[in-house]
Amino acid sequence: MKLLKIVIEDLPLFKKGTEISFLTESRVKESEKHELIHLFKNFYFNKTLTFTGLNAAGKTQIFNVIAFTMSLMQAKPINSPMLQSIFSNNSNVLNLGIEQKGKISVYFYSHIDGQASVNKLEVTILRTKDSSDDEYKYFISEEILYRKSTAGIRSKKDLYCFNKKENEKIQILDRKSEDFLALSSDVSLLNVFYNLKTYKKLYYRNMLRFTDFNMLSTFVTVPLEVIQFLDPSIEFLKFDIVEERGEKDFKIELKFKWDEKIVILDSPTELNTILSSGTVKGLGVFMSAILTLKNGGIMLIDELENHFNREIALTLIHLFTDRKINTEGAVLVYTTHYSELLDTLDRNDSIYIVSKDNNIFLKKLSDELKRNDIRRSDQFIKGILSHTAPKYDAEMKLKRVIKKISKSE
Repeated sequence: MKLLKIVIEDLPLFKKGTEISFLTESRVKESEKHELIHLFKNFYFNKTLTFTGLNAAGKTQIFNVIAFTMSLMQAKPINSPMLQSIFSNNSNVLNLGIEQKGKISVYFYSHIDGQASVNKLEVTILRTKDSSDDEYKYFISEEILYRKSTAGIRSKKDLYCFNKKENEKIQILDRKSEDFLALSSDVSLLNVFYNLKTYKKLYYRNMLRFTDFNMLSTFVTVPLEVIQFLDPSIEFLKFDIVEERGEKDFKIELKFKWDEKIVILDSPTELNTILSSGTVKGLGVFMSAILTLKNGGIMLIDELENHFNREIALTLIHLFTDRKINTEGAVLVYTTHYSELLDTLDRNDSIYIVSKDNNIFLKKLSDELKRNDIRRSDQFIKGILSHTAPKYDAEMKLKRVIKKISKSE
């Protein structure tokens, strides 16, 4: 399964709606094809998707919605405590009011057992009171799945058209039918098709909860090369799970090259007192990247540069853009304030500019910057592109008030 597009409608922060497309928008030259992920026929999508913009523009809110959509697509219960804690301390991640509805449509490609199809999952989410515990929760009030073969698709118009009048072969499955009566009200009907092996779940790693908290996001064995890339002074770092009397405990052994002593730790959180924030974050991020690359999935990272220097951030991006490493069509989706990172990307249609004016808006860089050979960082820093640099008058007011305060008694 590969995501093609997410369409958001009727959410309070996106009143005018918005689209997040994983496909390339601009023309794909013959020389560029090997750097992109080929879907079928003349359809390609980028290996990275970047969201950038000013502080408080809404980048994290967009990621919350993407993460919510990904979990919905994996048929996870959207009211589960674990899922809600991943997004935010506020369980109302879609910002829906009481008895308010929001709509999310997901277009995706599937190829299984030789059958290739393009699909549209149209889901209406309602926030209302659960009669069993009197708490406000999310419920799927409406859900329709459209399916069609790729055989007759020639253009993007064909790709996203699911009008039964134009294509009689489109299959339409409504959640209200008897086939889905046993489904929980907060689980997508895709769960039935996963059990029937009609579709294969899209693998994804969500790193949102590790944006501001430095802790390990995985406890699998980390290759020594990854460890020493992040901190060359480490000789080895071993993770073991010790089970005694039915209870599991962590045992961590850490040794530095300059010290003969082996440090024994009982909890992963103790690593924060010994290793740098970047190293701790990097261990989890790079292992998650390896798993995503292996499974051809999607990885979400908010504020990629947080606790990383430029070279570490670039190395992570290059893991996904390297065609010899990314052989399964994995996609890195991230936000950044570091405009210099954008200069290393090949295509403007892989970059979204995020802005906020009562509502959150998305615009692809390719809509404003037609040439790929111009330094994007210069356009951002100088404010030539809209919504990419603080306004001049706001900057002048800031300087004047600081000057006034510094001279006052």
